[in-house]
Amino acid sequence: QVSDLPVFSPDWTATLLELGGARPDPAHPLDGVSLAGYLLRGETPKERDLFWRVRGERALRRGDWKYYRGRSGADQLFNLAEDRREQADRAKADPERLAALRASWERTDSGLLPYPTGS
Repeated sequence: QVSDLPVFSPDWTATLLELGGARPDPAHPLDGVSLAGYLLRGETPKERDLFWRVRGERALRRGDWKYYRGRSGADQLFNLAEDRREQADRAKADPERLAALRASWERTDSGLLPYPTGS
């Protein structure tokens, strides 16, 4: 089965725990959500932001829109419904959306442990 549902790797941890009948420790909430209802019963998951930060890069996806900042430090904005290959930067054309997605990324990041640095 092929799906257009956006997911990211932490969702698989939550999914496998639910399928195995286990629950995460409430003191250590998971970053992902279980896809078991979607996979087994066709339930549509609640829309949510997807957040990434890896090796000096950051991204946040909300619906069809993706905010991205690479190592160059330049903020970029892409409409993935129209531009799956992320070739047309819409940051200058839609600065309000860019600012909103960047602010969401900053809020999420501020609640997490610092990203590890070093060799």
